[in-house]
Amino acid sequence: MSRAVWFTDTARWQLRSAVEAVARRDAEEAATFLESVRCLVRDGDRLEAEGTPLSDFPDLPQREVRAGVHRVFFRYVDEDLWITGVWKAQPT
Repeated sequence: MSRAVWFTDTARWQLRSAVEAVARRDAEEAATFLESVRCLVRDGDRLEAEGTPLSDFPDLPQREVRAGVHRVFFRYVDEDLWITGVWKAQPT
């Protein structure tokens, strides 16, 4: 059974802003990015399996997955997974 996945208000706003910023450059890339996030949040078990500890702060309870050039942060609250942030990854 898949875990429920929820968005904090901040994460929802950050995702919307990220999609809008990408869409200003390339509408197709924005659609691909949004679909990759949708695929992750449709299946909480997949999100959990692909998530890794934060490279910057491995001791925090948050985990992250990559969606395009963005980092999607999440954490457990009881049995649910909460998306807590969506940030553009820094170039390496």
